[in-house]
Formats: sequence, structure tokens, C-alpha cells
Amino acid sequence: MESKTFPEPVKYYYKEWKSHDMLLHQHLALEIMYVIRGKCKIEMEDKMVELRKGQYIFIHSQVPHRLIVDKDSPSRMLNIEFVWKEDTNHFTNMQTLMKYDKRLEEMFSAKETYFVLRDVDHVYYHLRSLVLELDHRVPGNELMIDNLFIQLLTLVAKNREDQMNQSSDENEYYINQVLTYIHENYDYELKVEELAAIVHLHPSYLHRIFKQSMKITIQAYITKVRMEKAKMLLAKTEIPVTEISNYVGMNTSQYFSNVFKRISGLTPSQYRQHFQDVRG
Repeated sequence: MESKTFPEPVKYYYKEWKSHDMLLHQHLALEIMYVIRGKCKIEMEDKMVELRKGQYIFIHSQVPHRLIVDKDSPSRMLNIEFVWKEDTNHFTNMQTLMKYDKRLEEMFSAKETYFVLRDVDHVYYHLRSLVLELDHRVPGNELMIDNLFIQLLTLVAKNREDQMNQSSDENEYYINQVLTYIHENYDYELKVEELAAIVHLHPSYLHRIFKQSMKITIQAYITKVRMEKAKMLLAKTEIPVTEISNYVGMNTSQYFSNVFKRISGLTPSQYRQHFQDVRG
């Protein structure tokens, strides 16, 4: 990678592969191939790598590879290829970013020619957003595209480092899915059975691996998230105390008040008054 470069997209496309046996090829561009649904195989350096829904492969420059899709197992994929281009029109460059995030530096300086990851950090949503902006490129959205590219590559680097350090990729994947769901749906009633169904695990097994990893039960974690959100709403908004319970997914204001006092030592009203007194 030369100095002061930034990724320049070459190709980006969705494709539903019904059956395909690609010729072995290589190119200057780096490539991300993401499986949206179905499965496929990638032949790499005399190795056969299988990708399934929610997985993606990052292939470095000039690495021979080919895609294989069986007719009985079609696959929908989203691909992007990019090269490094020296361009002063960007607000930053990869070399500067690498100084602030060593994971990026490690990812692009490593000797590996490719790596396969399971998407546990919403990589697909950032990839999809980037492709959408590229498809609708108009004067003025260059900064948006640059930001999305940085977010995408930073997430991939984080995803790579996290999975390299994991003792159990499969369990970590399930737990991250559950954590994401809790943080996006804490204002609803949440049950362990519902969370287990989302990741297709037995509730007791999910409960066990969650507690092993997080050192806390699922229900206790949900309560912790709700109480932290309640503290923020009490301290920083004027929402009536009697309505806060609805914002954090607790059935009644009385139940919410009891749980809040048990955890914080103060009633919701006392907690709000404390912050009002501090602000003066």
C-alpha cells in the first residue's frame, strides 16, 4: 500500500447464483464476497473454503480464486472490489487511519492472502449502505461514501481480530446476536425462549453459554440494560417518571420503581431530583 491512499471501488454488485463454476482468476483489486443467503465454495490456493449465510471472505490483491455454486444450493451474494488510489480529494487516508486503529494496520500488513469471517458486527448493513450510496453517487455525497468505506473496513478489522481471539467462534456469534437483539428491543417484553428461538438454540443451552461468557444471566443483563437506559432518561429528559417504565419495557411503573430502587438505592423520583440538584 502506497502513501496517502484511499479505497477506490472498482466493482460492486448483488448476484443470485443458481449454478456457477468460475474460472480461476486473480486481479489487482481487493475483494469482499458476502453470502446473504444460501451457500457457496471458494477455491483458494488449492484449498476449498465453504461460505454460508452471514459469512464473508476478504481476498487480498492478486490472489488466485474462483467461485463454485452447486445447482442444488443457490446463493445470493453481495460483492465489492476496490483498489488503493492516491487521491487528495478525500478528507483522510488509510495510512492516517492505521495510526489510530492498529487492527486496520494488522489486517492489511498480515501475510495471509485471505480470511473468512462470520458477520457478528453488522458488516452486511454497512456493506449494503456503501453499495447503495455508490449506486446513487451524486455531487455532495463523497463524504458519506468515505465514511461508509471507513466504517466497513474498520468493522471488518474488528471482526477479524475478535474472531482470532475467540476460543469459541460459534458461541460468540450466538451471544453477539442475542446482545444486539436485547439492545435494540429492550423496550419490549423479552423472554429467554424468544431469544433462543432467534439463534435457533435450546433456551437452557443459551442460558448456559451466555452466563459463561458474560458472567451474568440473560435476565439480569436485560434488567441492567433497562436500568441504564432509565437512568439516562431520568437524568437527561423531562419524561414523566410514571412513563419511564414504558420506555424500558417494564409492565408497570410500580414494578419499575421497585426494581430501580433495589438496584440504585434510590427511587426514580429521588434519582431525578439528585441530578437536578447537581445541575443547580
